[in-house]
Amino acid sequence: MYFPILAPRLINLELKAKTMTLQVFEKSDWLERVFRKSESARSKDVAKTALNMFDYFCKHEGTTIEDKVQQYQELAKQGDIRSICLDLDRFVQFLNQDQPDIILNSVQSPTTFKKKSGKTIRNYFGFIKSYLRLCHAIKLTNEDIQDYVTFPKQRKDQRRPISIEVLKRIFNHASPTRRTLYCVLVSSGMRLGEAMALRKKDFHLDENPVRITIDAEITKTKEGRETYISSEAVDKLKEILDGKNDNELVFTRFEDNVKAVNNEVQYFIVLRERLDLLEKYPNSPRHIVNIHCFRAYFHTKASQKHGSDYANALDGHGSYLKQYYREDPKERAKKYQALEPSLLVESYKLESEKTKDKIIEDMQEEMKKLQAKMTRLEILNNPDHVL
Repeated sequence: MYFPILAPRLINLELKAKTMTLQVFEKSDWLERVFRKSESARSKDVAKTALNMFDYFCKHEGTTIEDKVQQYQELAKQGDIRSICLDLDRFVQFLNQDQPDIILNSVQSPTTFKKKSGKTIRNYFGFIKSYLRLCHAIKLTNEDIQDYVTFPKQRKDQRRPISIEVLKRIFNHASPTRRTLYCVLVSSGMRLGEAMALRKKDFHLDENPVRITIDAEITKTKEGRETYISSEAVDKLKEILDGKNDNELVFTRFEDNVKAVNNEVQYFIVLRERLDLLEKYPNSPRHIVNIHCFRAYFHTKASQKHGSDYANALDGHGSYLKQYYREDPKERAKKYQALEPSLLVESYKLESEKTKDKIIEDMQEEMKKLQAKMTRLEILNNPDHVL
């Protein structure tokens, strides 16, 4: 049956279809989309790394990314999604093994390709799946991935706490600026990236305890919050803040937050090697002592003192009850003051230090007694001695 009223609309649709051109989505477009979607430069960097890993895989297979993608496109046209997924499964297994023949350019020295953790492999795979679909129209469903790709199981080793003894060693050997930064991290629970983005105006030095406002733009969760720092951190911080204007970054000269974070991570790696704190978790590239331990230390102490909800509210870890930001500011500050003694590092006395102090006190007391005895003997031996 013919409907004349629809004819103009059908003609217009046909004309539009003829004039439409294929939309090209380049790698740069994809990376920009990753950034816009996550609002995180870090995610963009991980996406780039995922592509680099895929490039290593392709070269290991004797081909290039371009040729590999072309093969996938031909298979997709034939409806052979299974072969694409099975090849990507080989990519997963590639990431799950050491590749001693692949030399990586490291900041410190060349290193070989090491196997990745299960979580990292899934992360890289997700970015490659997104890249194939958006840039090359190769669509893989979750069912396809589940049927044909086998990911290594994620090991969940019990995280070990960093001890106060290790913290004091790190503080004692760090540069003055880093010592201040570490003191701020331990006493506030901030992420490293958040601390590196702080400016002088974010520190409310006229309050006790000193409050820090963390803008939503610089947090991982994109939720602004407030936290505090210890008096120990404040004493160190004042030297850095003197001479800075309100909008000046406190702990770095890099406006690029990713560069700032990477710079601090590299410094900590060197410091960790100098202190021989190189133990790793079993079957994992992760070191037991890392720069994120400062945040974990705070979370543990805050949870023990006031519960996990309070700790989450200050350090922004996961979801937390918003009631803490409707709570009276004086009550929040009072709770922190009760927590503060357990967050002190340099002011904290180890048992060995207490013993040493006790020995010194005893020696000083003995010296006083000996001096008094010598004075009495001198008087007895010299009757003409005038007191």
